[in-house]
Amino acid sequence: MEQEVVQTRANDIQSAVNELCGKLKKSPDKYNAVFFYAAIKYDFAELSSAIKSRFPNSEVIGASTAGEISAQGFLNDTILLTTMSDFNTKVKGVLVENGSKYPVASKRAIEAALSYVGIRCNDPNSHRDAFAIAYTNGVFNAEETILSNFYSIIKNDNFMLAGGTAGFTGDTPKTFVSYNGKTTQDGAAMLFVKTRCRFDIRQEDIFNPTGKSFFVNASNPIRREIANFDGMPAKTAYAQKLGVSEMQAESMTFENPFGRMMNGSLHIVALAGFTPDKKITTFARVVPNSTLELMHIGNALEKADETCSGIKRAIPLPKFTIMMSCITRTMYFGRENLSSQIIDKYRQTFPTFAGLSVYGEQIGRMHCNQTLVTLVMGD
Repeated sequence: MEQEVVQTRANDIQSAVNELCGKLKKSPDKYNAVFFYAAIKYDFAELSSAIKSRFPNSEVIGASTAGEISAQGFLNDTILLTTMSDFNTKVKGVLVENGSKYPVASKRAIEAALSYVGIRCNDPNSHRDAFAIAYTNGVFNAEETILSNFYSIIKNDNFMLAGGTAGFTGDTPKTFVSYNGKTTQDGAAMLFVKTRCRFDIRQEDIFNPTGKSFFVNASNPIRREIANFDGMPAKTAYAQKLGVSEMQAESMTFENPFGRMMNGSLHIVALAGFTPDKKITTFARVVPNSTLELMHIGNALEKADETCSGIKRAIPLPKFTIMMSCITRTMYFGRENLSSQIIDKYRQTFPTFAGLSVYGEQIGRMHCNQTLVTLVMGD
């Protein structure tokens, strides 16, 4: 397994693509897959088409970002391109369109892509030598819908998926994903990978449980709104658990997200904000009659050490690394002057790595927020 990572700040798309391809060591036909992550200042459809034209025999997956991640640091306004090349790995992608309304329409395309690489649906052992990478559009809140559709097809809850919600910068909410030059703003770009290489997919969050919990009396999962906790308006209950006023609570949401207990572990749900009638909006679905844990931020550097050590134990010689890190983490690292220290830890662990700041993270069936999802492969 080999990975190359190249990056450019060139504004003109043809110049940018020429620069990226000029930095690569191999001829275009030597790469199984090509991934690119780009700021939304670029014309994403034109960029997707231009990159695919340079790699006609590779599977090409792209996503817009809220920032790009490489050995150069947490950056913005760039195009980051990374490659996968390995004789013992087979890949095939698919573009899920109209994902918020009709994800089931992509069922046959997903089944065909899985079959192409030799992944059998309803195989209880399919997760042993295969996994999926997915990038989903933001804005439409379709992550859970697309995940549910995929797992209804693969029929193996142990099959791992590593994914991120495509991001954007600026005031206009728009995100893009693409597969083999075709772009959508409502769906997902998915890549299925069957390999003889060792791989590790895991999630890191930098929060700890406080021992305080909420019972969800009323919520709207589709709209991602929580109306009532413990018989009180959600905002009132949240402020009381923090021991602050409702106004003070509005500035404490990043440091104090929720944790959902699913599959035996806590998964982070970020607060998006508060409505005038004291509902809490979130970036992931919360169902009624469930319990949420109040979380509080921990030591990010210690958590990074734990993650890197765990990956090295699983994959002693990492050869290919992709990261999906929530934009709120990226912003927090910047505020706390931790960015360079976090990147240094990644440099010490991975010979190459590429990633993007996203608006949500997916691991397996779970859609979460304010976390890091890593995919690492070795020989």
